[in-house]
Order: sequence, then structure tokens, then C-alpha cells
Amino acid sequence: MTVALVTLHATRYLLAAGAAWLFFWTWRGNPMTRERRLQQADFTREDVRREVLTSLRTALIFGTLFGVVYAGLPVVKLEARGAGAVLEFSAWLAALLLVHDTYFYWAHRLAHHPRVFRFLHGLHHQSRNPSPFAALSFGALDAVVQVAWAIPLVRFVPVPSLVWLVFSFLAIGINVIGHCGVEPYPLSWQRHPVLKWLNFATMHNQHHVVVRGNYGLYFSAWDRWMGTLLPSEAAAVDHLTQHPLEPVVLQGVDRRQ
Repeated sequence: MTVALVTLHATRYLLAAGAAWLFFWTWRGNPMTRERRLQQADFTREDVRREVLTSLRTALIFGTLFGVVYAGLPVVKLEARGAGAVLEFSAWLAALLLVHDTYFYWAHRLAHHPRVFRFLHGLHHQSRNPSPFAALSFGALDAVVQVAWAIPLVRFVPVPSLVWLVFSFLAIGINVIGHCGVEPYPLSWQRHPVLKWLNFATMHNQHHVVVRGNYGLYFSAWDRWMGTLLPSEAAAVDHLTQHPLEPVVLQGVDRRQ
């Protein structure tokens, strides 16, 4: 079980990060990269190497922890059939996204507290210009904190196993998008009354530049509600559209942790 779960976490990371790397950065003629890249600087070989190695270590930690947690547990199946199964699956998946996003916001914000940042979350922020491979680039303790929210759910809540599997691939995909160095979503989404509540690659890239604010993962709701959304996020994207090779410039932002 443990070996299979380690392999699963490593494989989903390599597939998602590798696909983003090939699409946005290996394909040199990609117009989206030319028009919507978020920083002028190219990735360094040292940064990418560190991101890959530490992310694979995170996959090892994730798989090992879940191997212990899943030990002795049966496969949980959807209870409904037909259209009901679709609704049941969707409800469970939405619940996991909301719970994880809430946990991630508060754990991430705590990880930026000056008393713990350097030894807990500092490794991830060595990537000031993160590549897609930075998605799981955490220190060992940080990796445990990242996954701790799921342990009681696995043990005590009958979330169907298929939902967990789909969620794991969706989560890494969204995570990689946040670190891909390009804004793949249409710019109009940031002003849409509903879609603006998503978390955009620009927001997380700004988080790496400023090393504070924009703590969300899937959504920007908690950042908006708690006043930690960095200002002018949409204006920064507009600026990048007109000047694609210029780095993000944030005016009036406190750069302290």
C-alpha cells in the first residue's frame, strides 16, 4: 500500500509539473507564454533541480503518511447509482476542495509567521520565481503540515475512495497552475462576479515575489474576507499583457513577512 501511494503521489506530480513545463516553457513559440509570463527572469537550473528533488521528497512523505493512515481500511464506494452517483461524487469533491482550501489558507498564513517561517516554510520561498516543479517543494515538516488536514478525514469520514483519487489529481493540477509562471486564465475572469473568487497564477506568483499575502490555494475567498489579498492583482495582469517581458511591479505593498 505504501509503495503504491508513494508512486501515485510522485507520478501525479511529475505528470502535472512536466506537462506544464513542456507546454509553457519547452514550447518556445507558445504565444500564451510570450504574452502572459509573470516575471522577466528565466528559471535557474539550481532552482529547478531543488524544486524537483524536494517535491519528490514531499511525494515520499505524502505516500508514506497515507500508507500508514490507510492501513486496514476498506475501499469506500459511492452509495448512489446513476445520476445520484454523479451528485454524490460532486458533493464530496466540492466538500474536499472547500475544507482543504480553508485549512490551507490558515496553515499557510501561520507558516508565514516570523517565528516559524524560516524553518517551516522558508524552503518553498527560495523559489522567488517558481517554476511548475515548485508545486510540492516543501521542507519535511512543511510537507507534514500540508497533508495533516486529510488524515482525520481518511480515518473517520466515509469519503469515497474514487473521490480521493480524483481530488488528488485535481489538487496537484491547480497547484501546478499556480506555480507555472504564466497566467493561463482569461484576464476577464478576474473581474467576473463569480470567477473572480478563483485563485489565479498571478496571485500566487505575487505571493512568491512579496513573500506575504495571497495565501489561498483554490479560491481567493479567504484572502478577500481577511484582507490579505494583495492590491492591484488585476492591474498587474493588465500591465503584463501590454509589457509581457517586464516583471510584476507591486506598488505600496509591505514586503515584510
